This record gives sequence, C-alpha cells and structure tokens, in this order.
Amino acid sequence: MLPEYHRQSASLRARLILPATLVLLVTVIGTLGYAWLGREQGATLLDALFMTVITITTIGYGEVIRLDAAGRIFTMGIAITGIGSLFYSLTVIMDNLVGSRLLDPFGEKKMQREVRKLKDHIIIAGLGRVGKQAAAELEESKVPFIIVDPRPEVHGYAVQRDYLSMQGDASDDAVLEQAGIYRAKGLIVTSGDDASNLYIVLSARVLRPDLFIVSRAVDESSVSKLIRAGANRAISPYAIGGRRLAHLILSPTVIDFFDTVIRKGEESINLEGIEVRGDARAVGQSLAGLKLREKTGASVLVVMRGNRVLPNPEPELVLHPGDRLLALGTVEQLDRLEALVGE
Repeated sequence: MLPEYHRQSASLRARLILPATLVLLVTVIGTLGYAWLGREQGATLLDALFMTVITITTIGYGEVIRLDAAGRIFTMGIAITGIGSLFYSLTVIMDNLVGSRLLDPFGEKKMQREVRKLKDHIIIAGLGRVGKQAAAELEESKVPFIIVDPRPEVHGYAVQRDYLSMQGDASDDAVLEQAGIYRAKGLIVTSGDDASNLYIVLSARVLRPDLFIVSRAVDESSVSKLIRAGANRAISPYAIGGRRLAHLILSPTVIDFFDTVIRKGEESINLEGIEVRGDARAVGQSLAGLKLREKTGASVLVVMRGNRVLPNPEPELVLHPGDRLLALGTVEQLDRLEALVGE
C-alpha cells in the first residue's frame, strides 16, 4: 500500500506544478501590468497587486485603478487566465486530499512514522480477546506498544482506539523488524493457535536473543514447548482463570489486594519488580546501608536471587548483580527506588 501511496502522491504533486506556476505568473504579470496602467494615477504596487487578486479570485471589491479600454482588455485576459489556473489548482489540491485519504484510509504513512519513534515498547502479536485485554492494561499503564495482526478488521479496531498497529504475520522476520523488535522491551504473543505462537516465539528469539517474551498457551501441554522455543513465560489463560476463581473463594481479600497493587494506573499503591543491574551503584551494598525505606518510602517485600526467593529480607542482606526486588509503594516512591538501585 505504501509504495502505491507514494507513487500517487508524487503524480498529484506533479500535476499541481503547471497550474500553480500559471497562477504565480499571472499574479506577477497582473501586478506589473496594473502598476503600469495606473502609473499616472499614483498607483502603488500594493494597489496593483490588489487589482490582480480581486480579478483572479472574482471578489470584486471595487477598482482602485481607473481602467480605460486597454485596461479592460488587459483585465479580461488576466481574469480568463488567472481564474482558470486558480480553480484548476484548487481542483488538483482537493483531488490530492481525497486521493490520499482513499489510498491511505487508516493513516499508514503517519503510523509508520510513529512506529519508527518507538523505543522500549511492547509488541503484541495477535489482537483477540486476550490481546485486547493486554492492550488495555498497557494503555492504562501508559506503556508504549504496537499490535501486529494479519486480519484487516483487527487493524480497523486498533485504529478506532488509537492503537499503533501493523497488518502482518508476526512470525515473519520482516514484520517483526518493521514493528521495531530491535528496540522493543518485550513481546506478548496472544494468538489463539499454539502452532502460530510457537513460530512467532522462535522468530522473535532468533532476532532478539535478549528479548523478554511472554506467550499464551491455548493448551496446557504447550507451555513447556513454548518455553523450549524461547519464551521466558508461557501462560494458559484457562488455567490462570481457573486458579483465580478458586482463590477468589478461598482468599478473596488477598486477591483484592493483588488486583489493587499490580494495576499501574492511577492507583495509590503499586507492586513493582526492579532489577539490580551489574553496573548499579547498589551492588555490594546492604539494604540497611542503602536506607531504601528512608530515601524512597518504598518497602522491599521480597528479593529474588536466581531461583531463590528471599521474603522479608534482612537489613544486612547485600545486593548482588541480577537481584530482583519486589517492592510496594506509590508510583513516585517506586521511581525513586528504581533510580537508587537500578542505575
């Protein structure tokens, strides 16, 4: 679509050159001509330009230069040439506007520019029921994302909600590259077919070995396959939904608490995972020495070190590269904590 769009736009711009040039030429000739005709009346160039403009635009506010027979003949020539050129120019411009909209109904050109600006974004492969929920959560969290789906109706749905989207198969390397996979922070694979999810995960892992990939598993037995294919996490929505229903009966207060803290929107309290990078200033320092609570206001609930989970960490605990802190606090408090231990 884009090559055709550019070709048609170039053609329309070329069509505009002749009439626009004629309008400019008529304006210059008319201005000089009226200046010469009104030389004995003390006419200025502004008066001459005014006469030219009201003639070719058919406004007719009144003549500021009295015309003799030669002047009237000159005016008729300016009117015939100028009016025709002006209206043809307007016709070409309207044709350009309408043609551009028909050739690019979903604003592909603008969308491509926005995609090129994306950085540290999330790619959502597939916009079914699961993908729509993921997109809604990311939008609420103000996390940039782009949707990749081959179905035209999904593309229209995304445009209506002002989501960045691309129509294409996410298992195609070229499509993932266009979606900015080399600049992406993560990939969410939500297709309703495990085979498609497997191909998408494999393609993404080859292109970006360090990309964090989360995949939907339609069948519980596909979870291990998706993990082996390269997904960091593979989740069965049905299994998650079943466990959630059971937990709502067994521990409703706990579930309500986690529903509150894991939502990033305008909630007053949030739960965030923060990784300690290898070059961070916090490496080698204890929690007590860092004074995290005093400096940030956030509370560190858990330290995850590899496969070990260290709940209620002691103040003497020394942070290692790759440690992940599970912390509780407001958005501002968590931002301060991330700045202190993550950089």
